[in-house]
Amino acid sequence: MSYNIYLHIRPETHQRFQNIREKMNAGETESLSKALGENLADISCEIIDQVFGRIVRLSPSKDHESEKVVQQIVETTRKYMPWSVSFFGNERLLPMVNHLYSMTYEHEGKNYVRYPVDKPLVTELLGCVEQMKAGNNQYVTPALKAFTQVVDVGVTHLVREPKKMLKFNMVVDKTLNGVIHLTTQLGYKRFDKLGQIYDANAISHYFDHFLAFLEHDKVEPV
Repeated sequence: MSYNIYLHIRPETHQRFQNIREKMNAGETESLSKALGENLADISCEIIDQVFGRIVRLSPSKDHESEKVVQQIVETTRKYMPWSVSFFGNERLLPMVNHLYSMTYEHEGKNYVRYPVDKPLVTELLGCVEQMKAGNNQYVTPALKAFTQVVDVGVTHLVREPKKMLKFNMVVDKTLNGVIHLTTQLGYKRFDKLGQIYDANAISHYFDHFLAFLEHDKVEPV
């Protein structure tokens, strides 16, 4: 049995991405890098908000620190995502765009980005969540660690691997690697902090939110 994370994309955002892809595949000569960069930033920020922004809003008491972290990640994404693709023409961007399109799925009229997660990691995460629901506080840290790994798998599939396809020069590549490292570490360190703040019972509802994105492989490609 395989598992996947499904992340919803707004209809208008998905349609813009599809339009850009169709133009590129049709051989459009006018540069689409600006439109693509803005669209990819929108997709990224929608994903960040639905996974992490809603967690902040779920907090019974306003979690200002987590809110600041999410906002910083969003601002960094909106700055560097358009910048990163602005160096290239349509022909150079097309393989990456087609790769990202292959990760989009439609189910019951809704569009998603999907990435796979190894069964052992999912089994570990689900086991920890079950223990937390039973009130076992010692499983909070292992659960957050497993969740962080699930998120990082997504960063690899949706950011690191597409970035490699563009074959940036050494200076730009180093800059982007630094940006990716900074933003992911901001989030991961915040996860660790949540493990110090909340006990098993208090943090379980956060994991209920996270697990809503996890499903068995059932969605057919577009």
